[in-house]
Amino acid sequence: MIRQLHQIGKPVMLVEEALREQNDLTAVERFSQLHESQALPRQQQYYRDLIPLNEPTPGQQYAFAVDLDKCTGCKACVTACHNLNGLDETEAWRDVGLLLGGTAASPYQQTVTTACHHCVEPGCMLGCPVKAYEKDDLTGIVRHLDDQCFGCQYCTLMCPYDVPKYNSRLGIVRKCDMCSQRLQDGEAPACVQACPNQAIRIEIVEQEQMARCKGAASFLTGTPDPAHTQPTTQYTTKKTDIHSARPADFAREMPKHAHFPLVGMLVLTQASVGMFAWALPGIFEAAVTRILATAALGTALAALGVCLLHLGRPQYAFRAVLGFRTSWLSREIVVFGLYTAAASAFTLMSVLKVLNPNQNISSAVI
Repeated sequence: MIRQLHQIGKPVMLVEEALREQNDLTAVERFSQLHESQALPRQQQYYRDLIPLNEPTPGQQYAFAVDLDKCTGCKACVTACHNLNGLDETEAWRDVGLLLGGTAASPYQQTVTTACHHCVEPGCMLGCPVKAYEKDDLTGIVRHLDDQCFGCQYCTLMCPYDVPKYNSRLGIVRKCDMCSQRLQDGEAPACVQACPNQAIRIEIVEQEQMARCKGAASFLTGTPDPAHTQPTTQYTTKKTDIHSARPADFAREMPKHAHFPLVGMLVLTQASVGMFAWALPGIFEAAVTRILATAALGTALAALGVCLLHLGRPQYAFRAVLGFRTSWLSREIVVFGLYTAAASAFTLMSVLKVLNPNQNISSAVI
C-alpha cells in the first residue's frame, strides 16, 4: 500500500519523504551551524561573571566562594567534577555534606558543597615526603603531581579536611586542582559552571587575611581550626543559626582503612633496636653478640621490606628523602636509613670479630 503525506497542500510519496530526510543535515551539523551564526547564546555568558576578570597580584590567590543559601544539595557539581576529570567510579574530588542544628521547634538543615580549600599553608604539601604537591606562585592553586607521587598516603593524614583521595588502582593520591587549565583559558571550573543556582564562584582573596582567621566559626562550623592550614574557601550565608549547627555525621565514628604494613614496620623496628641494645659489647659473649646483631639487622631489613608494601608505587621509594626540609616522614625515613647503615656496620664488625665482647661499651668505642 502506498501512503501519501500531505506537505504544504501537495501529496508527497513516503519514499520521497524518506529520501528528503536522509539528505537533511544531522543534529550535530545543525547545532554547529547555529553556533557559527551566533543564533544560540554562548555558554560563556552563564559563567563568565562567576570567575575573576583579572589574575591575582602578589599576596593574593584564587579561592572557591560558596553561597550556602543557594546550595540545594543537587550534586551537579560533584557529577561535573567527576565527568570532566575522568575519575574512577568510587572517586570524588568534590563532596556534598549536611549541617544539622537548631531546636525541635525551629530545626536547621543546610547542605554544603566542599572541595580542596587550596590553603595558604597546605598540610598536604608540607607533609609530602616526595614533593608531589606544589602551590602556584601566581594563582595560589595547590596542585598534585601525579607522576611524582609514590602512594604513601601521608598527605591524607596531614590534611584536616579529608581532601586528598587515594586511588588504589593507580597507586597514587589525587585531588582537586580548581580546573586550573580551564581558569587559564578563561573558563570556569566544572563545578562552578555546572551549579544550576550559581552557588559556587571563584574569587580572589588576600592570603594575609586568611592567615588571621582563627576558630571554626570564621571558616565553617564543625570543621577543624583554620589556623592550622589557613584554608581559603569563603562560605557565606544570611542565616544566623548556622553557628549552632554540626555536621550530620559529627558523632559518628568513621575509622579509616587499616595500614597493616606500617604496623608491621613499627613492631619490627622496635624489636630491632631492642636486640641491638642487648648486642652491645661487654654484655654477652662473642657468639651471643654475633647472633643478636645478625638477628637485629635482619629484623631491620625486614622492616624496610614491609614498609615498601604500604606504598602504591614502591619502585619510587628512593624519592622519600626529597621532602626532608618540611616533611617529618622524610626525616623519619632518613633516620631509619642511617640506623640500618650503622646496624650493618656493627654487625659486620661483630662477625669479623673486630669488636671484643669482653670490653665494655666505652672502651670499645675508644
